[in-house]
Amino acid sequence: MIKKSLPFLAAVSLIFTTVQAQPNKPQMQQQKQMQGKKKSKSNKAIFLIQRGLPHYTMILMKLWDNPKLALTPEQKTKFEIVRNRTIQGIMELKPQIQQLGKKIVQAARNGTEPKTLYADIDRLAKLKAAATKVHLNCIYETQRILTPEQIAFIDNFLKQKRKKRQ
Repeated sequence: MIKKSLPFLAAVSLIFTTVQAQPNKPQMQQQKQMQGKKKSKSNKAIFLIQRGLPHYTMILMKLWDNPKLALTPEQKTKFEIVRNRTIQGIMELKPQIQQLGKKIVQAARNGTEPKTLYADIDRLAKLKAAATKVHLNCIYETQRILTPEQIAFIDNFLKQKRKKRQ
């Protein structure tokens, strides 16, 4: 009985980390202005892989006008297209993921038999897989826009950021 419940309990514990949606602003400059005004929660809970993958959209917003990164106007235009497509894809999936997660959590708290939740858990996993695919496409497309030197600069920025947290 316990062995059969462990996967269910693991899935339910992941669901407890659902987060609020970030506002979808169409222009990069508007997003950058909002960054300082309001701290928003992370989207990590909607992805299957929650650690290790860079969130280039957030990083590049912070470094948008950094002279050391030196994004060209052409790169900025291409990046805005990738960012908007990524945000649109995530925002389509996020409410479904959160709603289904809440449904599973509520059912588990109400003593529902785990077997009856397996179909919803599978559906939730598929939605999170779709969100992860959107994220991976964003990473891939962003890496194709940036130069190797710019990617190295961002990687170094992330390493320094991690050191500060420790």
